[in-house]
Amino acid sequence: MRFQAAIIPAAALILGACTGPAVDIEAERTAIRARGEALVAAESAMDAEAALAFWAPDGVAQGHGMPQAQGRDELAALYAGFFQVVTEFGSTTTRIDVSSGGDMAWEYGVNRAVMAGPEGRLLDMGKYVAVWRKIDGEWFVVAVAFSSDAPAPTPM
Repeated sequence: MRFQAAIIPAAALILGACTGPAVDIEAERTAIRARGEALVAAESAMDAEAALAFWAPDGVAQGHGMPQAQGRDELAALYAGFFQVVTEFGSTTTRIDVSSGGDMAWEYGVNRAVMAGPEGRLLDMGKYVAVWRKIDGEWFVVAVAFSSDAPAPTPM
């Protein structure tokens, strides 16, 4: 009986020591929002180098009607093609969720792109989902999927 009485507090102590520090989910959400806004600012400025700084080295982008781009070289090529036709870009985050461990997060939202077409400007409205991973204390995009709301951009 004395053994059982001693084992319960010892087990509680051990289990308590196994839990990590509490994650401040709201602080992580705020950090991701700031990183996301800075990424969109770089994309809006058509600055591929600045935009790539927010991506994990093995990041993946999957867009409608295009092959997957994975890694910095393929993402740089994706941005180069994107910036050849897009004249305006912006997005609005709808929601950010952070994992209880504080090392993964996902966000989703809507985006708007204006493109130069052969007969004038075209508008493309769409949506995206992004996955973020905390690497060495900083948040990086590890995956993005995006698609258009319409079958084709509409004339403006």
